[in-house]
Amino acid sequence: MAPPQASGSRSTWLLLVIAGGVFIAADDQTSVVTVLPAMLRDVGITVDEFYRSSWIINGYLLGYIVALPLVGRIADVYGHARVYAASLAVFMVGSVLVAAADGFTWLVMARALQAVGGGAVVPVAMAIVIDELPPARRVLGLGAIAAAAEAGALIGPLWGGGITEFWGWRWVFWINVPMALPLAVGAWRFAGRETRVGTIDWAGAALLGLALALLTVALVDDPVTPRGASRTAALAANALVPAVLFVIRERRARDPMLRLAAMGSRSVASANAVQLIVGGGLITALIGVPLFVNLVLALRPLEGGLTLMRLTVAVPVGALAGGWLAHRWSVRGTTVLGLVLAAAGFAGLQAWDRTLAEPLHTAPLFVAGLGFGLVIAPLSAAALRGAAARERATLAAWLTLSRMVGMLVGTSLLTSHGLGRFYARATRIEFGSPEFAVLVAEAQVTTFREVFIVAGVVLLVAAALALLLEGGRAGDEAGPWWAAG
Repeated sequence: MAPPQASGSRSTWLLLVIAGGVFIAADDQTSVVTVLPAMLRDVGITVDEFYRSSWIINGYLLGYIVALPLVGRIADVYGHARVYAASLAVFMVGSVLVAAADGFTWLVMARALQAVGGGAVVPVAMAIVIDELPPARRVLGLGAIAAAAEAGALIGPLWGGGITEFWGWRWVFWINVPMALPLAVGAWRFAGRETRVGTIDWAGAALLGLALALLTVALVDDPVTPRGASRTAALAANALVPAVLFVIRERRARDPMLRLAAMGSRSVASANAVQLIVGGGLITALIGVPLFVNLVLALRPLEGGLTLMRLTVAVPVGALAGGWLAHRWSVRGTTVLGLVLAAAGFAGLQAWDRTLAEPLHTAPLFVAGLGFGLVIAPLSAAALRGAAARERATLAAWLTLSRMVGMLVGTSLLTSHGLGRFYARATRIEFGSPEFAVLVAEAQVTTFREVFIVAGVVLLVAAALALLLEGGRAGDEAGPWWAAG
């Protein structure tokens, strides 16, 4: 049974509290980019061991990905608000342990614990929005949650760098406690009364966790000494064994971790497929744009970051607009529009060259960022369409997981196929040629253009898949969506 819905000022306060927690968790994910060098120096990692920094990122990814569907199911059983507050508590404990870390291993493990709490916040927040807000405000609430997540990720590097500059990197994590504590208390207080519904299939949870852990290990890699493609394929194949056992277990379980029929519905399956591709497209921009600026234009890393902000600043704007459009127009139409805009942004990047005028510098990135933002709320709405209250956090978690896996796959393809294409071109250039530098730069431009156009085409494929989403406006009382559960 769904909890009583909030209304009026109570629902506004609830949305602010939930979005605040999402903002803090997202801010923490990206702040580590600027504090990483100071962290490593402080725990005794020397310059020649800097390659080990990838384990801080990979450890966080591992905790994040494994926790997502597990905590989503736990939230559906024990109560969304209760688990949201508990997730923030785990996030705070992890923050304290990171801030107090005096060794590298401690730091990696503490970051993984942080990820368990922070990774659960977004999908559980989405479920709370559906539980608590009246139908007319739900998709707008989803847009607000998405905007909070993207805004937190956008401001994270600046936040982390500023605090590190004045107070030291440890305060980036100490400060999470006074910021998150009142939000955890507020979430518990504002949400409706919740009762336990169902049980946890712990055997299924173990199999799922093992499959996701093995998949994550296969997809992440050491950037200094990358493994071969055959070894990566073998690691990915290892994940199939627990994955198959998990499916068999779920078919027989009385109260499964994941009801396969729910994931197999047209709207949910297509939403996850589109989200997977969106993750791959987004990471292509997040990695490719700064690299182009640094390698081809030969500008400083700061310039690469400032260039990327032309995209990232548009994402939360698009997320809010996507919530409004999906409510006023249609879930399917808003998603297709967003994907077409993102593809158009990548098409605009085909004009990037060794000299770059300001309109071409900004317009394609802003259009792409707007497109990526537009799809967030309607995809969330499509994945939760018709979901009973006891499945909402689980389905929301799998949608977030699809995006993360898409980003990991995109990263893997960029580092293997993209670099491979460049090296193949570079080896054909005669070393010592008077035009060597120019020819290498041209090879770089050609490779980046290939990567960007492939990303655009794949996003158009995602737009075609989005046509499988159910039409109609989000929150339309005439449909069966929000009345369910």
